[in-house]
Amino acid sequence: MKKLLKDCCFILFVVIVMLFISDLPSFSGTIKFIQLSDIHYSLVREDTSYKLLSKTRPLLQDAIEQINNQNNIEFVMITGDGIDKPVKDSLYSLTDELNTLKYQWYYVLGNHDTTTDGYLNKTNFVKILKEKNPNFKFDLPYYTFKPKKGFRVIVLDGAKNKGISSNGIIPEEQLQWFDEILSKSKNDTVLIFIHFPLVTPYDSKNHEILNAKEFKAVLSKYNMPIAIFSGHYHAAKITKYGNIIHVSSPALAGYPNAFRMIEVTNKGKQTVFKFDFLETNLKDLQAKTKIMTLGGAIYYGKPKDRDTVITIEKKKY
Repeated sequence: MKKLLKDCCFILFVVIVMLFISDLPSFSGTIKFIQLSDIHYSLVREDTSYKLLSKTRPLLQDAIEQINNQNNIEFVMITGDGIDKPVKDSLYSLTDELNTLKYQWYYVLGNHDTTTDGYLNKTNFVKILKEKNPNFKFDLPYYTFKPKKGFRVIVLDGAKNKGISSNGIIPEEQLQWFDEILSKSKNDTVLIFIHFPLVTPYDSKNHEILNAKEFKAVLSKYNMPIAIFSGHYHAAKITKYGNIIHVSSPALAGYPNAFRMIEVTNKGKQTVFKFDFLETNLKDLQAKTKIMTLGGAIYYGKPKDRDTVITIEKKKY
């Protein structure tokens, strides 16, 4: 009888422990990755008023050298406008440079990357990425993968399919796909990459996501830790609203010629995001782009927009 009672107590203890473990919203673990945005890689030698197009290659090579000197990077994500003009030769040259990374890299389409009336449309852009990058195995410009247990990466395509525009839009079919992926990721920390920010670092109506309201409506259904990484505005800004962190990152081609390293750690009922701001080592070029740029302080951001730590409390569904 005593043995039976002892066995029952042990079973009850195991059940309680299992229930406690299952109550935790996410797995533990850490992931570290790089966000590199708005490279605007160009084969031309003429600069614009705020982009150092003539030096995009050395700027990229310096960034790659810095990244290759980091340890334990899971992946590098290019968040759009990797090339300045939708020219096939530029894309081939850019991918050759990116293939010198010792870490796997992925790509988000920006408004400068493709054209609707020339060779480098979205279909051909993705085709070239698959040809040149052995890690890119996707058939569409929006896709998802799980780099590690407890983490979900979602890449969205906000580049318009018709006409020339700096505005972004996410088609209804893609939003439905996005909603479906999120519904399957409730126990994950979700990392979303899109060229166009949902929360903008400054006002510019002709750069916003046209159907931002519908985008927000999908996100509002979910309370797991989410971070949205974007570029487009060439400005450093980090904003947290509830369970979502909005991360705008600067351009490599323009001041402050910087990119981000992000470390995310799932710790029981918390997710901790650590942001490190990595600037170019080519200080003469950085000084030149600062002179070229009006309102450089907006692009550089405040200290909290560069190096910071943010914690999100996980909630049960």
